[in-house]
Parts: sequence; structure tokens; C-alpha cells
Amino acid sequence: MVVRRKKYGLVLFSGEMAKGAIMNRKRIQAVFLLVILSAFLCFSSCRKKKNTEADRHRNDISEVIGTESVVNTYTAAASLTEKYALYHSNNGQLRIFDANSKTDIVFCFNPGCEHEKEKRTITGELLKEGCPSYNYSSWAVFLDGDSCVFLRDNGEVIRSDRQGENRRVIATIPSYLSIGTNDVFYAGNSMFIYTANHYEITEMKDSNGNSQWAIGDTKDTQDCRLIRVDLTDGKITEVFQKEAYNAIIWKHDVRGEHVYFECFYLDIPYVGPNLETYGPSHSIPEGMTVENYWEEMSKHRFVDIYDYYIATGELRTILSGQNNKDAVVFGRDFFALTEDNKSTMLYHYDGQPYLQLDCAVTVDVRTDEHLVCHGQENGEYLMINEENGEILKRVQMPENTINLEAIIGDSCYGLVNGPDGWGAGYISAEDFWNGKIENAIPFNVQ
Repeated sequence: MVVRRKKYGLVLFSGEMAKGAIMNRKRIQAVFLLVILSAFLCFSSCRKKKNTEADRHRNDISEVIGTESVVNTYTAAASLTEKYALYHSNNGQLRIFDANSKTDIVFCFNPGCEHEKEKRTITGELLKEGCPSYNYSSWAVFLDGDSCVFLRDNGEVIRSDRQGENRRVIATIPSYLSIGTNDVFYAGNSMFIYTANHYEITEMKDSNGNSQWAIGDTKDTQDCRLIRVDLTDGKITEVFQKEAYNAIIWKHDVRGEHVYFECFYLDIPYVGPNLETYGPSHSIPEGMTVENYWEEMSKHRFVDIYDYYIATGELRTILSGQNNKDAVVFGRDFFALTEDNKSTMLYHYDGQPYLQLDCAVTVDVRTDEHLVCHGQENGEYLMINEENGEILKRVQMPENTINLEAIIGDSCYGLVNGPDGWGAGYISAEDFWNGKIENAIPFNVQ
């Protein structure tokens, strides 16, 4: 007889009953082991699946990037190549758009990441770390070779590996300089930044000898500069500086080792269309009225064109004091200036006029094939042979559908008016020139 003690008394088992109980216990143990094993296998399978998806995500990014260097444009703070666009969505997330597969990928290499923003308490304490795709910059981010380069909001120029890790500060831009979203570009292993400032600035030294800047009153004139940061040694070089009324570097283009850029400025304080002024010392030019405002004010607008040669650091003035020029278009071998809203003059990059076109252009399009521009008269996009002025292609897009800014190979990039409003987007060159705007694809604009 086997006796088993129970909490509330004794339970008596015969030998056969004891033997059966032991067999049942073994069966229960076996079933329990099978359940544990199944759960383990299921967990491993899920984890393997999750890792596989994460690995596929990382591989997709690496495959899209390849070994291409960026094409420098001022398009929506994006780094563009024929294969991809690296850009920020509206909520600040860094993403990459694959022009071949037409897929949009979060720029994150962390396995299992849910790509959410960090979470903080009302007082600012960090509750949960967010996806690294938010932790780059609101500026353009550039990939070149095995490096990732970007400018932080605090002025720090960062270089990291391609995954955004192993970051190090290359240089720090003075905090008083005002930088626009599209005013940062990469060329020749350097970051270029154009800035503008219309405040009185006083430089002081702290106890450690570091520079500090005190910002004072506003000035009538504006100081604009082009700054180069050498990403090898962090050296900061002032490439260009000009102080004038409303002085600003308006646009740029990079062609090989040359950076071409335009400086716009006025020779009088700004006067608005309703003849409003912005200071007690400002006066309205004699003879200017609301009716003749645009004609008269245009006489006080000027454009200078410059060429900076990266290899030697030489800055060359191509054209100076160009009056009443509405648009500067940088082409592959020539650049263009509109003349009096009626015609366009093509110039060699040595500043010599080459060919006059019987149409005015407004928005230019960055391209490596011929001159592509936006005609002013009826909103047409034109592809013009720079050698003889022949119009090779033309298309008129419906109003408020697309603002084209770059054609790189068969990839067209710009701003697309999609279901959620305007945002950076893509359309193939073939579809664009055939007017198939319905095939335009907005990037993820969340």
C-alpha cells in the first residue's frame, strides 16, 4: 500500500493505483515538455522572422544606396542620385526613396525597430528612445562612399559611418549665422553652407578663450556668406562674403570641381509693392508709385555670378552687377539669365554671352543633359539644346500639379501635389515629357 499525504487528510493507493499514477505523471511531464518545446520553437520562429524582416530592411537600404555619390541640388533638402532620393518626411524622419522599385524605406538599420519617435514626459525626461531615423538633422544628409555627413541644428558638422553610427564632430558653425533648409550641400569632400545675417554681432571670448557672440540690433544691410567645411581636417573657410541691402545667395549648382552660385542684392533699402518701408530712415525712390512699382523696383535689383574652384580654392567673378535679371539657370555647359522678362541669354561659364533665346524662363531644373527650364509665358517646361537654341522637348503640365527641380538620368524629382498636399516626389523622365502627371509619385510625407 502506498500512502500519499494530502493537505486535508490521507489518500490511500494500492500498488496498481500507484503504478498508474506514476505513468500518468510521466505522460503529463511529456506533454508539458512538448508544450515548452513548441512554445520555444514558435518563439524562435517569430524572432527569426522578425530578424529576417529587419535584415531584409537593412539589405534593401544598402542595395539601393550602392556606391553612388550624391548629385548636389537644392531640391527639398534632399540628396539625389539616379537611383534614390534621401530626404526628410514632414515629421523629420529620414527616409530613402528607391526610384527603381518605387518603394519608400525608413533610413534605419536597427533590427526590430518600430520607427517611432522618442517619448518624453511633460518635464522632458526620456521615457523611450526613438528610431535613429529622427536623430540626424533637419538639414540635408549626404552619403558618399562609406560616410554619412550632416549638419545638426546646433551648428555641429557630423561625419559618421553609412549607418549613422560612430559619429564625430568635424567642425562647428557659429551659432549666430542663419541657415536656410536648402542652403547646405556637399561637394569635393566638403560641406558648403550659405548663410545670411542682418544683426549687429559682437564677438567675445569666454574664460577658456572660446568665441561667444552677442546679437544686437538689426541692420539695414544683410551679410551673406558661403562657408566651406573641409571634412578631412574640419577647417572652416569663408569662400565668399557680401554685405548689401537684402543680400542673399539665392541658388547654386555643382559641376565637377566647380561650385557656381548666384548672389542677389538691392542698391536701396527694400520697398514693398504697396510702398511700405521697414525703417524710419528709408525713403521711397523718387518717381515710384504703386502703378509703376515693379518696373521701377526692378532697376534696383542686381545679380552677381561666381565660380568657386574646389581644387585650388580660387573664387572667380563671372558676371557682376547684372541689373533686372529675374532668373538664373545653371545648365550643363552654359548658364542662362532672363532679360527684361522677354528673352533669355545663354553664357559660357567664362562669362561670355553665347546665344539669345526668344523666351523668358523662370524656374530652372538641374540636369546633366541640355538646358531644362520653366517657360514664363504659359508655364511650359522646355528642353533646349545649349549649342543652337533648338527646343528639343516641351510639355505643359496642368496648374498646381508638379514643380520640377531636377532630372537625373531617367529620374525626375521635385514637388508633387498629391492626395495629402504638396511634398517631395518622383516621376520618370518618359512620363514627364509625355505629360503623364498621373504617374507622379509623392514620397512619404507623413
